[in-house]
Amino acid sequence: MKRTNYIIFSILLVFASLLQGCNDEESGLSKAVLASAATLNFEATGTSEKIITVYADADWITEVPEWVTVTPTSGTGTMDVTINVTENIREGSVDNPRKAALVFKGGTLASRAEVVIFQEGDKYRDCEEYTLAELAELENETVVIVPQVTVTAATTKGFIVSDGTVNIFMQSSSVVGVGDNVSVKGTKLYDTHSLSYVECDEATVNATGGEVNYPAAVDITDKLDTYTSTSRTFITVNGILNGNNVTVEGADYSVAITDAPENFDLAPLNGHKVKATGYFAGVAAPVVKLNATAVEDLGVVEIIYFAEDFEWLNPWAEASSAGQTVETDNLSATAPQISSSSTVVDGITANDALLQKGYQFLRVTPTSTDAGECIYLQNNYLKFGKTGYQAGAVLPKIEDIPSGVTTVLSFDWCPMRQGSGKIDPVNLVVIVTNGSDEVTFEIPESGFESGHVLEWVRAEVELTGVTISNDTKITIHATQWQVSTANRWFLDNIKLVKAN
Repeated sequence: MKRTNYIIFSILLVFASLLQGCNDEESGLSKAVLASAATLNFEATGTSEKIITVYADADWITEVPEWVTVTPTSGTGTMDVTINVTENIREGSVDNPRKAALVFKGGTLASRAEVVIFQEGDKYRDCEEYTLAELAELENETVVIVPQVTVTAATTKGFIVSDGTVNIFMQSSSVVGVGDNVSVKGTKLYDTHSLSYVECDEATVNATGGEVNYPAAVDITDKLDTYTSTSRTFITVNGILNGNNVTVEGADYSVAITDAPENFDLAPLNGHKVKATGYFAGVAAPVVKLNATAVEDLGVVEIIYFAEDFEWLNPWAEASSAGQTVETDNLSATAPQISSSSTVVDGITANDALLQKGYQFLRVTPTSTDAGECIYLQNNYLKFGKTGYQAGAVLPKIEDIPSGVTTVLSFDWCPMRQGSGKIDPVNLVVIVTNGSDEVTFEIPESGFESGHVLEWVRAEVELTGVTISNDTKITIHATQWQVSTANRWFLDNIKLVKAN
């Protein structure tokens, strides 16, 4: 504890020295103030006091909300303070939740430590009922009740309701069906795509089995690369289904069918031409997201045995703020290790989620075939390797390929560029292993010259002369294996199909 206080006090001294040139608002007060907590939570009634520590190098004072008490309200140097709140009661009943900022401050604008005080309450006391049109215009974090609306689409994370003009996503774990009439209670928010949604506390089904009349959908097939919307517009696209992605010939972007419920059963439609219709759910370049209401089968185009676009990793990518190094050509884009605690969703890391899907990963150094973590998460794809650490992947088992069928493996990849502009000299290989038999297929080099902008390279190799059975291992990694240099690369959109 003494060492911790010493470190904090040392930081304060450095901070204070940096502020010496600033004009004091209140001379004699501390140049640096910190608090041991940024937030405190209290129950509505029967509250108990909480103690935090204020760190300062001189005198400090407080700004205290009316319903908060602090003892003492001023002090000198590092001190413990006691914080309590009054009961959150109005006219004999629990009032709305409340929050306010308790401020410990010194003598400058910079020497302010805010502690946000939250107190529980009756969230829906005095809450108004809103139509969907009114809800769309409300401020963020408005508490709402929305009565008697029709469910027009269901997803694994909630459902969409519509009045025929305005479409709003309801984030909810409640089981509802398309056509149900529901009432909801929740908080209006904006998602990462600036689209309105409601985080539901309650979703009550009033009636089931109603008829849904959808409007004419906006066809975005010919404008996929430039399409966006400020609302959940009803759209449609024609293309080939690969996994959960609809690809359109000649387009750089694709459409991701996001959070589709199991009853959509998309797997049998892999390699088929489809017409996907539903609600726009945002753009995460190079993908337009769609909450589907229907996926119409327009016939077989190719037979797909395996497809992976990694879009299902989006919750882990969002949780860790993973970036897109290739699309943005940004060498500093966030790329957390797949086994990092920052990638935990529902109690598991991105690494665990990939292992559950059947992937295996190879990590080596010049002296070890069991190296530490060197595989990273992007939004939504993977990055392999770092200087002195090389990495690769073994695909999940691929079943039910008829005997004698020749297959084609394709994927998108990109080598990393160094800060000097040099392109990492990555050469990839595909290794097909059946027991002790191993066949290697080389992937053409990227051809990037020094300073080349990062962009995806399509690799396609016909796996001639090999059998793909339930026990076959298909591995992708660099030829520069167990070396001390930097040979980093990115991987996305893997597909194994029947050769023509």
